[in-house]
Formats: sequence, C-alpha cells, structure tokens
Amino acid sequence: MSAAKSIPEGERRIRPARRSFTEAQVVDTALLLLDEGGAAAVSIRAVAGRLGVNPNAVYTYVASRADLERAVIERVLGSAPLPVLADPAVEWRSAIVEFAIELRRRVLEHPAVAALMMTAPMDGPAARDVGEALLACLARGGLSPDRRARAAYAVMVQVIGAIAMEVAETDGRPPLPPESERIAQRRAALAEIPADRWPHTHESRDVMAQWIGAEQFAWSLRALLNGLSAG
Repeated sequence: MSAAKSIPEGERRIRPARRSFTEAQVVDTALLLLDEGGAAAVSIRAVAGRLGVNPNAVYTYVASRADLERAVIERVLGSAPLPVLADPAVEWRSAIVEFAIELRRRVLEHPAVAALMMTAPMDGPAARDVGEALLACLARGGLSPDRRARAAYAVMVQVIGAIAMEVAETDGRPPLPPESERIAQRRAALAEIPADRWPHTHESRDVMAQWIGAEQFAWSLRALLNGLSAG
C-alpha cells in the first residue's frame, strides 16, 4: 500500500469558519428582505443566503417559514407602546386610539408587514401581550368579559385591516410617499368618477380621498369604540 500523498501547504484547501449570527440578525435580515421585495421575498433560504450561511443554520432559530413570519410580526408588535393602554390618566378610548396610531406608524416603517399580519400567525408572546393589554384597557372602560373579548377582536380587525388597505395602494416598499401626496393622488383619481353614474361617490370623493390617512384611521376607531361603550 502506497503512502498517502502529501499536499503542499500552499495547496491545502482551508475550510472557512462557520459564520456566527443571532436570532435578532435573522429577524433583521427578514425585515430587510421584506422591505426590498415584499412578503413573497421572505423565506428561510433567502435569509440564509443574505447571511451567508446554510439554510439549516437558520433553522436553529426558526422552525419554518411560518415561524420566521411570526418572528417578524413579533418584532413589530413588540415595539408597540403598551404602557398607554394601562395609564389611568388616559381615558380608555383615547388610550386605544393613541396605541393604534403608534402601531400604524411602526407598521408603515415596514409596510409589507401589513400583508404578513393578514396571513401569518399572530400568536407569539408579543401578540399575546398586545391582546392582554387591550383586554385590560377595555375592562377599564367597563365592558363585561364577553363584550371586551369581542371588542378586542373588532379593534384589531379594524386596525390591521385599515393599515393593510392603506399599504395595498402602494408598492409596499419603504419609505412610503408622504401621506399628503398619497391622498392627493387618490383625490385626482376620484375626480374622474362621473357624477351621473355614481352620484353619491362623486359627492363624497374629497372625504374618500382621505380614507388612507391618519385622520380617517382615528375617526373609524373612535366610532367603533364609541359604539362599543354605548351598546
């Protein structure tokens, strides 16, 4: 048996060291991909490619694509201002509106998150924290346990749905055009609606142009909360 051939030092293949990364970097990377290409751009393989690692390495932190999407949503919900919901100095309906307006702002920093919120699981700790704080705030408003449970769902549907519809009129990539610019574009498009065919729409076109704005967002939520407290 011949001796193994010796490989010259300069020709030896050096195996690169495995690149280390954290769970936070996984989520950061997923958000970056989301900003660049929307919800469809987020996957385990895409995150691994951007980090320069094997996909199996990413599975150390997330078990599946759904888990990755959940982590992205958790990051955004985890930045929401929960303390205002428990502040006794802030009237409960005003607290919910203030919370929702700030949550809208945070989501619009990564607009495609709105699409994930419509399709991905929202059952992580941050999502549970939001739900618990919202239920507690509704309890502060005097709603019964059953009514506050229904109300919490109605509020989140209103908030997430409104944000998703707003983002749907954009390319979903940050930064979004200024709100005033987007409203002006809607106003110009609505001005073309013929009054003889759609008279009520024509009459309401100026307000309808503002549907994607913060004012309409807050108005809708206040109307819902006032109805909940009166019922």
